Amino acid sequence: MKETSHVTLTQRILRAGLAVAIAHVLFKLAGLVQAKAMGHYLTAQEYDVLAFAFENCIFGLFLIGEEVIGPAVMPVFMRQLDQEGEAKAWRFANTLLTCQVLLLMPLIAGLLLWPEVLVRLCTQWTPAKKPELVALANQYVRALAPALVGLSLGSTTYVLLNGHKRFFLAAFGDAVWKFAAVGGMLGAVLFAGGGMAGKGLVLGLLLGSVLKVATHLVGLRDKLHFLRPCLAVNDPAFRRMLWLALPLLAGILVAKVRDLFNNVYVPSGCDTAGLIQALSMGKKLQGTISFLVPYAFSIAVFPFFCELVDRNDQQRLGQVITRSGRMLLACFLPLVAVLAVLAYPLTSLLFAGGHFDALAVERTSVAMACCTLVLPATAVEMLVMQAFFAHRRMVAVTVVGILFSCSAW
Repeated sequence: MKETSHVTLTQRILRAGLAVAIAHVLFKLAGLVQAKAMGHYLTAQEYDVLAFAFENCIFGLFLIGEEVIGPAVMPVFMRQLDQEGEAKAWRFANTLLTCQVLLLMPLIAGLLLWPEVLVRLCTQWTPAKKPELVALANQYVRALAPALVGLSLGSTTYVLLNGHKRFFLAAFGDAVWKFAAVGGMLGAVLFAGGGMAGKGLVLGLLLGSVLKVATHLVGLRDKLHFLRPCLAVNDPAFRRMLWLALPLLAGILVAKVRDLFNNVYVPSGCDTAGLIQALSMGKKLQGTISFLVPYAFSIAVFPFFCELVDRNDQQRLGQVITRSGRMLLACFLPLVAVLAVLAYPLTSLLFAGGHFDALAVERTSVAMACCTLVLPATAVEMLVMQAFFAHRRMVAVTVVGILFSCSAW
């Protein structure tokens, strides 16, 4: 009987992982098309500015929330569903969504009114030395700021869908967002010429952020009657979530400041344009593989890990982690060796053309080779972290993360 139960759990995890992976394949295919188009139609300077404004500022702010919300909200929401019922679980979810809106309003207002503060803090561009870059960065940060609403709320609706074991539409929302970004950029190129590619991308990202949440609401359509503004901040579930979130927030902030320093601030001080572009595009292949396999798998196993922890089935949890970890290492250890050797031809094949010249290919291939070397460690880390999160053990993960983030400065 025990073995039958184990096989059933394994099958459920694999089906969930496959559903997430299919949606992630669509997301990453659109992302590669977007990167190819950006490299082809945008100059190195404009790419640097867009990479700063969206990837490292707007998307970076979104990731701070997403990387806190997933681990902190899922265990609490699932426990509420199992022990308190759906009405109380959704009261907790509604409180979280309402607080997000209240926090996003002043944040977005600040980005709209004073984007130059962010440019000054995160880059070495100044009105005296790089006036055109400062002006363009201010313009892009201001234009992209409203996308935070859809992206941020989408993090919570993603968790709510996964909590109900509805994995595909949760992940497919990201794909819809990315397809909208690609469609906006290519549509602008088609109808207005390559010089409008950047503005088309911005419009696509804004539209996509709305469509992401809309896709999630389709998946939650039978639960929408529970959805209403609520500020039950005294709810014990909400307080438990905050205690789980606070240590994670500290670690994530350190990691994001490190990324800004290494990927934007340092290269922005060089006279040569295109270094931010090389770092951004060099991470695309590693990010694609991580997103398609270990990240998709970690999302799929997390709700089941929470169930095993709530049932105190530590033996089954250990078996799943051990077998999954061995499988991931068997896949990624040989893969990274091949990718490191083929970094230059892959970069040339994927991105060369237009403004993305031979020098850009060379720089990006070096970044790609270095980034792919972390894949085995990243794969196992994602799996093990979900087990820590399912146990509500956030402090240990945060301390280790801060130590390693500081070592990378």
